Amino acid sequence: MVVSCLKPRSTSGEAQTAGSAAARARQADLRFPRTARLTRAEEFDAVLKTRPVRARWLWLYRMTPPNDSASLYPRLGLMVSKKLARTAVLRNAVKRRLREQFRLRRPLLPPRWYVARLVARVERSQLPEIVTEWQQLLDAELRRGPGRTP
Repeated sequence: MVVSCLKPRSTSGEAQTAGSAAARARQADLRFPRTARLTRAEEFDAVLKTRPVRARWLWLYRMTPPNDSASLYPRLGLMVSKKLARTAVLRNAVKRRLREQFRLRRPLLPPRWYVARLVARVERSQLPEIVTEWQQLLDAELRRGPGRTP
């Protein structure tokens, strides 16, 4: 006796298309779009001219975007140097976790440009501390509200 492990083919192509469109829409909600990132050197330079909020692991620079930019949402730039996070795996892990916490709070944050800069040497075991500090910095921004930046 032969038992087939193959799924039966669907006769309705529309059902598959509708299901995959819904899946794509859910996945799009989970992404961190390019419009949410600071990408140009001029943007980083402008933000880095402001006074940072200093913490043990991270310095958070923030500014209200210029009027000529169409930025209605918060945008993030990350600076993690090789000197402080020695391996690419560690640098990417730090950036990925910071980006994720920002993505989760992005709809609630005021429309500012943010740059998070790692300022202390880190090891893999210290990632939870860095993430906790980042969460505290973002929560302070939420409490601060949409007013002016210093």
